[in-house]
This record gives sequence, structure tokens and C-alpha cells, in this order.
Amino acid sequence: MSTISINKSIASAVLAFGVAFSGQALAEADDKTDPMEAASEETQQEKFLKTDINTEVAMTVDKFQKEQPGATEILEAAKGVLVCPSITKGGLVIGIAGGACALQIGGATVDYYTYGAVKWGFLAGVKSYSMIMVFNTDAALGKFRSSKREWKIGGEVSVAVGTVGKTGKLDTTNVRSAIVAFIFGETGVMGDVSVDGGRFKRIDPK
Repeated sequence: MSTISINKSIASAVLAFGVAFSGQALAEADDKTDPMEAASEETQQEKFLKTDINTEVAMTVDKFQKEQPGATEILEAAKGVLVCPSITKGGLVIGIAGGACALQIGGATVDYYTYGAVKWGFLAGVKSYSMIMVFNTDAALGKFRSSKREWKIGGEVSVAVGTVGKTGKLDTTNVRSAIVAFIFGETGVMGDVSVDGGRFKRIDPK
């Protein structure tokens, strides 16, 4: 299957997240309504294929390691790595983003997730990007995997954003944090972004 076909297959779930998150952001939602749960039901109907996600994940990790000095050392030292190959963004003033992700431990995929977020002025001009989230402690990884409903960044869950130093190598200043997210696209790692508000929901692709 071509990369373009794989991207379309995975990115189709973004529409479900768009409906859920835009409804939450632009209208007064019913307190009993869980937008992430509604989005999850929609994405389940999309019938993600493990082979598609795995192919995209492998390509994303390979690209990150080849193009970003210092990436291999960081990934090898991690307790777990969450890879979101293609997070697609839509919207003008409000950026609604979503995509599929895979959690790897020791280089092997153990779980799959959907990702969704609503951002105001988030990554202006960027239509899609990749995210690799590194868990540097067993406690952080365990808490993420034990979440029964959803896992949300922000509040008690703090995620540092990885940056590139003056030498072009990944800056290790905040790599020692329990959880570090690397956001990157065609131009490389983007460090001036926020990941707060992002939500992950475990799925069971076919």
C-alpha cells in the first residue's frame, strides 16, 4: 500500500475528532456528553488497520532518527515511545487536530491510540505534522497505560516539548523530564508549540 493511501486511511478518523472537539469548543455541551467517547465510537467504525499504522510508525521513527541528530539515543533510553505519524489539522481560527498513534516498548508495539486536540492559533499554516512522545520513567508510562477512559495532557500531566539546540542536535535540557514530546514536520523539530489539551484514547484496530 502506498504512503498516500495509508495516510488517507489513518487521517479519515480526523473528521470524527473534528466533530467532537469543535462541538465542545464552540457550543455549550451537555455535561453528560463525552465528546471523546463519541469520537472513539466513530473512529472504531473507521476500522483502523494495524498494518497501516505500523507501516506509518516505522517510517516516522526512521525519519526522525535519520534526520535529527541525537534522536536514536533518546529513543533507545526511553521506557516507552508513543508515535503519532500523521496528525492532521483542520480549521482556521480554531485548529482541530487528530490522528492515530502506536505505543512502543523496546521497539515493539503494545497498544494503539487515537489523538485529538483543539488549539487556537496552533501551528499556523501547518496542515499536518508528526509527534513522538517519549516516556522516560516507568511511573509515567504506567500511568499512561492504566488510563481506562482517556489520558489528557495538562494539569497534573505535564509534558515537556523537545527542542533543537544551536548545534542542530536535540537539546537535552528538558529531555530528563518524565514525558517529552517532539513535534516535527517537513522543516524539522518545532519547539515553540504547546501540547496541552491533547487527548489520547486507546483503540483496538483490526
